[in-house]
Amino acid sequence: MRLPPRSAVPSAVACLAAMIVASCSNADPLGPQARSPHSIVVGSADFPESEIVAQIYADALQANGFDVGLRLGIGSRETYIPALKDHSIDLVPEYIGNLLLYVNPESTATGLDAVQAELTRRLPADLSLLTPAPASDTDTVTVTDWTAASGHLATIADLAPHSADVTFGASASFQTRPSGLPGLARKYGLDISPQNFVAIEDGGGSVTVRALLESRVTAADIFSTSPTIPQNHLVTLADPQNNFLAGNIVPLVNSQKKSALLADVLNKVSAQMTTSGVAALNAAVSGNRGIDPSQAARQWVREHGFNHPIGQP
Repeated sequence: MRLPPRSAVPSAVACLAAMIVASCSNADPLGPQARSPHSIVVGSADFPESEIVAQIYADALQANGFDVGLRLGIGSRETYIPALKDHSIDLVPEYIGNLLLYVNPESTATGLDAVQAELTRRLPADLSLLTPAPASDTDTVTVTDWTAASGHLATIADLAPHSADVTFGASASFQTRPSGLPGLARKYGLDISPQNFVAIEDGGGSVTVRALLESRVTAADIFSTSPTIPQNHLVTLADPQNNFLAGNIVPLVNSQKKSALLADVLNKVSAQMTTSGVAALNAAVSGNRGIDPSQAARQWVREHGFNHPIGQP
């Protein structure tokens, strides 16, 4: 995130305004700050889903007595991981599998338990994971609701007997990467012939969805929390063999701020966070009629009862 230069006077004004909704003790959003144990700065990456989840964390913590600041849209891991380590921020929503690959690019773990175990061993001591949410943002094999119903499809394995008739849409790299077509063939027997593969380079976006809806492909790789899934009533087939890397959302916190209360609050929040629920949040903020991420987060917090201290009705 690029930040314009700030003079001392505008910085003071910005901090005073920010105190209405959050703590502000430093003009530089990524500068180190001296804060009390109950003062938490929540950061996010620079895309809407991360900002929504960060806002959910912030609202729930504030309801439980924490003095909360926000540093949204920081950027990639190369920016926010160092910010976590130098105390510029204290907490950020992460994706457990990709975090492991950041820490150990050679890892071959894919299932949640294996990923969590390895990551726990490899994380530096100044960073701590809390409990991962059921919500997972990862690659999928996705079909239309009609295809799922007519073929009685619930898992990727259910699609395998129809391999000869399946056309598959995904990025060109999906043909060769281990968790792409090779993994689907090895783990499920879903063997897609080269002539039945359709390269679509939009990251599982609108072009991919249109190909599914127009029956130009039978199945496609679409990220599991994409808003297009609920918007178009698509069906994601279960991956019980963990072909795709676990993408569970997990709070990553600076170890010095990992109090029992913070862990209790955020673990309860995570327990209520589902893949379909996050996809619905993404749908709520998408398009010209989408609401602000902070509003979507606030509604989720209220609907799940986290707008008051835990343990109180």
